[in-house]
This record gives sequence, structure tokens and C-alpha cells, in this order.
Amino acid sequence: MFNTTTDAELEGNPIDDVIGGSIKYAAMTAAAKLGIFRALEEGPKSLADLATAIGASESGTQAVADVVAVLGWLEYQDGVYANGPLAKRWLVSGSELDFTPALLWAYELINVLWDLPQAVRDGKPAQSLWERWADKPEAGRDFSQYMKVKSRLTVPAIVDAVPVPEGAKRLLDLGGSHGLHSSAFCHRYPELTATILDLPEALAGTGAAIEAEGLTDRIELRRGSFLTDDLGEGYDLVLLFEIVHNHPDATNRDLVARAAKALRPGGKIVILEDVRGDELDAHNTAFSLAMYACSGDRTYSLPEITSWLDGAGMASVETIKLPSSVSLVIGTK
Repeated sequence: MFNTTTDAELEGNPIDDVIGGSIKYAAMTAAAKLGIFRALEEGPKSLADLATAIGASESGTQAVADVVAVLGWLEYQDGVYANGPLAKRWLVSGSELDFTPALLWAYELINVLWDLPQAVRDGKPAQSLWERWADKPEAGRDFSQYMKVKSRLTVPAIVDAVPVPEGAKRLLDLGGSHGLHSSAFCHRYPELTATILDLPEALAGTGAAIEAEGLTDRIELRRGSFLTDDLGEGYDLVLLFEIVHNHPDATNRDLVARAAKALRPGGKIVILEDVRGDELDAHNTAFSLAMYACSGDRTYSLPEITSWLDGAGMASVETIKLPSSVSLVIGTK
């Protein structure tokens, strides 16, 4: 982003790498938040027309749009801006691969990361994400939409990999938010019904999505907290997908034990996670740091996750690596 020197020995210095990366982050998230990509879906616009379309000053619009154009997401020619090939591929509204929610969540995440030094000093952030969302419910909705987009990349592989018990009838999806996983399992297994238990703000748009899938008679939405609410009993599958990195070890141990009690004999707990390995991994360490900033928590190793399942009385535990950063850790009762 920055090129403060042509000296090859100084390549990757903090000014070019870190400050330049920060400006790239700010420009892309601001462009999404301001609606620049959306406005240009209607067609190319002059600076004046683009500023009017997003309700912003021309000077500010130009400052952001010029950086985004240099990055290759916008095109700029003869005073006119247009969405570039990258924006047309990844940021088009209505597309199955519209990653705009990822940029909107990144906008909120940078505010969370701003307080990281103090969180490190204190041992935890001043507020968890859920506490922040009590005052900013729109941020919670952005996060839910981000998780929906992200999950689309792995849902088919997950449904293919999970060994659903023969004759399974009932699925409990803890923190299931967008409903993609419950919908996919119900489509694959016609005899299956599902219950999604999550916070009200996380389920804000889920009912409409379930209706669009034609599954309102098979998927129930329960608004509440899976950390404190009764989970019920007699389930064949309990899904804990990308949940445990948001909670401390003791909370996860208790949650897995409660999930085990909700299972019938032969039922399975299915944990989907970025599992920490023995060696430092670029993706996992970055993700773990983000979780620390968000909630004071981290990613967990396979022995740690296995210990929760063993402690809950699971008869066996297996691990399935998926074609992504996440893995399935499955305990059978």
C-alpha cells in the first residue's frame, strides 16, 4: 500500500506493511459501510453522482474511492468510477457469494481490535461482543450475516462428512443463527427435524430464511441462551458449530456436558472448530487473537476438546478434517 523507500533491504517495514495495511482495511470497510459498491451496481458514476448516491461529501468520497481503485476493487477512468472485476465477483447484492457482510463485520471488528492493548493488560476485553451488541444490535446482525456468508463455503462438505445416526429424527443446533446448517441437514435427511437455539438478535432474519427454504414445519426457532437455558432431551444430533472459541474452558466443559444429557443413547455431539495444532499456524493464531479481543477467549487444541467430550461420558471421539481451516470433532454417546 505504501512504498516509502526503494531500498530492497527495507521491504516490509512497519510503515509500508502495517500502516499501509491499516489504510487498506479502513478504505475497504468504509467503502462497504458507505454503500459505494452498492451504489455502483447501478452503473458507473462521476464523483459528484457517487457522492450524492451515498449521501457523502465529494472530498471524502474521492479519498476513499481512490484508494479502493488503486487496490483494484474499483475502476477509475476519465473522472468516472465503476465496480471492478473483484467487486463484481465478491460484492454484488443478491449473489450467493456476496461478501459485503464480511466487510461490514470487519468495520465493527476494527473497533474491537482498537482496545486490544488494554484487553491484554486486563486479561479480557472491557465488553464481550454480546455486551457490545446490547447497545449496537445492528453490529450483531452484521455478524450473523457474515457468519451466513462464511458458512456457505463449508456447508456441503460438513453435511457430507457428519455421520448422522441411522434413523435420526431430531437435531439441536446451538448458536445456529442463520439456519444454514439445520436447513442443509433437513434437506439431506427428510425424516429429520431441527431446533435452533440462539440469541434473539442472531435469529432476526432466520425465520424468513427458513420459510424461503420451505422448512417452517420442520425447523423450530428458540430465542434464548444455550449457556443458561434448558436444552431439552432425546436429540440424535447436537451441533456446536464455531461456538467454543467464544467461551472459556470451564464454560465449554459445562456446555458439552449439558449437550450430552440432551442426547439419546447413540446420539452425537458435533463440534466444528478451528482446532489449535502443536505448531504455530498463521490462520489459527490470527483467529485466536481476534477471539481474545472479542471475548477474552481463544481457539482450543484437540486434546482439550476431546477432554470435554470424554468428561461428558462420550463412548468414542473421532476427528474429521474438512477442506478448510475447520475440523469436526464428534463424540458418540
